[in-house]
Amino acid sequence: MRMKKKLVQMGAMLMFLLPGALPVEAVDPSYYDEDHRPQYHFTPEANWMNDPNGMVYYAGEYHLFYQYHPYGLQWGPMHWGHAVSKDLVHWKHLPVALHPDENGTIFSGSAVVDWNNTTGFQTGAEKPLVAVYTQDREGHQVQSIAYSNDKGRTWKKYPGNPVIPNPGKKDFRDPKVFWHEETKKWVMVLAAGDRILIYTSPNLKEWVYASEFGEGQGSHGGVWECPDLFELPVDGNPHQKKWVMQVSVGNGAVSGGSGMQYFVGDFNGTAFKNENPSSQVLWTDYGKDFYAAVTWSDIPSSDGRRLWLGWMSNWQYANDVPTSPWRGAATIPRQLELKTLSEGIRVVQTPIRELHSIRGAFREWNHKVISPASGQLLAGLSGDAYEINAEFQINSGMASEFGFKVRKGDDQYTKIGYHPNSAALFVDRSQSGRADFHPGFNTGKQTAPLRPVNGKVKMRIFVDRSSVEVFGNDGQQVITDIILPDKSSKGLEVYASNGFVKLNSLTIHPINKVWGQSPFTSNLAGWTTVNGVWADTIEGKQGRSDGDSFITSSASGTDFTYESDILIKDGNGRGAGALVFRADQDVKNGYLANVDAKHDVVKFFKFENGAATVIAEHQTPIDVNRKYHLKTVADGSNFNIYLDGRLVIDADDHTFSNGRFGLNVWEATAVFQNVYANQ
Repeated sequence: MRMKKKLVQMGAMLMFLLPGALPVEAVDPSYYDEDHRPQYHFTPEANWMNDPNGMVYYAGEYHLFYQYHPYGLQWGPMHWGHAVSKDLVHWKHLPVALHPDENGTIFSGSAVVDWNNTTGFQTGAEKPLVAVYTQDREGHQVQSIAYSNDKGRTWKKYPGNPVIPNPGKKDFRDPKVFWHEETKKWVMVLAAGDRILIYTSPNLKEWVYASEFGEGQGSHGGVWECPDLFELPVDGNPHQKKWVMQVSVGNGAVSGGSGMQYFVGDFNGTAFKNENPSSQVLWTDYGKDFYAAVTWSDIPSSDGRRLWLGWMSNWQYANDVPTSPWRGAATIPRQLELKTLSEGIRVVQTPIRELHSIRGAFREWNHKVISPASGQLLAGLSGDAYEINAEFQINSGMASEFGFKVRKGDDQYTKIGYHPNSAALFVDRSQSGRADFHPGFNTGKQTAPLRPVNGKVKMRIFVDRSSVEVFGNDGQQVITDIILPDKSSKGLEVYASNGFVKLNSLTIHPINKVWGQSPFTSNLAGWTTVNGVWADTIEGKQGRSDGDSFITSSASGTDFTYESDILIKDGNGRGAGALVFRADQDVKNGYLANVDAKHDVVKFFKFENGAATVIAEHQTPIDVNRKYHLKTVADGSNFNIYLDGRLVIDADDHTFSNGRFGLNVWEATAVFQNVYANQ
């Protein structure tokens, strides 16, 4: 008997299974599972992220650095966060790579492999990676460099920083560097106001100004940022190449707020010339949420692709997007090509092929006629992370618009469609979910001009928990938008309005979650946030609060040993981290033992109806960014508290005999690792 495909829903993913097949489950379903948390897009474990930086490939790894504020959910003192991947899909988080110093915070920049050791930084067998970045100190911006001889794991800042002092410009930032083989020099493109400055160098340390680009060219609606300059073959012909200058525009983009434009032309090693009309604006993405994209350096010639990703947000509302414990996401990585279209040579973007590796089993439909009554065709599907590939036939007298409604729920959906009469692809997120956090977020449709190709329109759509990325006609036009639907809004519909449309083909793949095991180590489970911001990170369970922040486990105890490694991070405040025990669920009542970097003390105290009483304390220096091991041994009314194996408090109290285990942070960012309770 012929078996039919069966649809099942498991967790948050759309999954299609043959009878008897078993789904591949995430190692840890609670990790990366907060509301709106992307399942296959890159996001930091916690805190704020914006521009991608330092994109470089070396020794089998793609490096992704990014603008990062380790101590908050809004833009703040910038660091370089860091992650690596072998396939651009599964990412491994690494410690912060670059921290602020006397020259300022660490703004955007790039990284390269110094294959010929032009810097003289190489000390061993590994080629040096060199990061080139802006530093900002109270609005004064300069360019600095750092280098790594261990595949990017540790970095040393060049003692001669800054390598390019500020020439008297307010906005002077975001260096993108590449090796120009014809002139045997390094080239830097740098944003300055609404211009791009070009510098050259023999060794990445000594730079000479070469030229300026931008006057009277393209859009000047806002400050220019995050430039990139690279060469691509046209239509895949290695004998016909053009140079592409990509520029982010801080305001006045095609869909409002920040966005990206590009220019196609020629570069001779010192100057770029735009070959399109100077007033013409070529938009890279017509959505609200594609910014600061830059390409990976040093992709092997055997691969040959030009790859990039962008920051998926908009400066109009980026600081206010209601996500926690992280804020900010990257787009999926995309391949860039130049193709000759009817309107000229244009940049085309397509999702990287590596994304196929995380597809689930697919469903497909062919030769369907979609009408206003076709809403049930996809009624059995449910999910929040998937890919749609569709081809529609364009005919006269057809529907006035057609497409898909994704992430459908009660009075919620995001409409991704096409208007045949105006030849326009669009995303309408006016009904997509939360939009009340900023007036700039809900501004109606984002529309891109898109002519049919041979009478057909193709849509390739990537849906995640908080985004849609739409590629029209094999990437000729792209629309990227954040969406914030309810977690329960998982429906999907193909639709047509005021007529019919022929759906030539449709394939839908669920996309599997790429995040695996939580790096937090503990024998306790059932952690529930009481207040503050908590997240599992590579350093452990991180808590952050301007006051008291609590998280509790479902486990309780009477007599026990309860211990953890605790580190108070240098950031917002120099407060405390505490073990919580014999507590009620919301910690209005219970005991705490903490290490307090603000007062240099180990303290044992209790809450009774929310009021704190100190039972005992021990004065000792407590430093930020240093790991301490804190242990409490509870035996009836007696409590022994140890710091790094040394008994520092021996006290008695009879108030609470049993209760939950938990953690607390006070006026600080702190991390807890190896949290164990033994009874």
